[in-house]
Amino acid sequence: MMDEAAAENENARMTDAHIEEESFETSILYWIGVLEQVSNLQFVKDIGGGKSDVALWRTLSVLNELSGVTVTELARHAQIERTALSHLLTGMERDELVVRRPRVGNRRTIEVHILPKGRETFQRMLPIRRAVISRATAGISQAELEGLMQTLRRMVDNLSAAEQPPA
Repeated sequence: MMDEAAAENENARMTDAHIEEESFETSILYWIGVLEQVSNLQFVKDIGGGKSDVALWRTLSVLNELSGVTVTELARHAQIERTALSHLLTGMERDELVVRRPRVGNRRTIEVHILPKGRETFQRMLPIRRAVISRATAGISQAELEGLMQTLRRMVDNLSAAEQPPA
């Protein structure tokens, strides 16, 4: 844990730093990646499972809210490469967590639906994920967290807009 003087020095260093120019230590994207990696390692450790539990969690958390999305939409929301997701879904179907069905009116489009066992699995994983997030956000105010979420979403929107061809 950083003492108050160290925290002030760190804040001054970050204020004086040219973001993304001087060092990986001033890279916002680096620290976002580190946060993702560390939180995923904690989640896997706490759940007592393997690395694939992160992909399973991501998939179930999306399907818990958006059951019936296409495989392409699921891959985008869960941030899982489509081929890897296809392999994961095969195992999830075998375990009766999800089912893939052709979309009514367009049989070439495949929808993924969460099954009751998938919802149960999600509900078992949820408190573990929440505990990791709670540890990560200890000492950070709700206002700071809301501001961070708003900033991160805006950064994603900025990058997404840059990918769109001009009208």
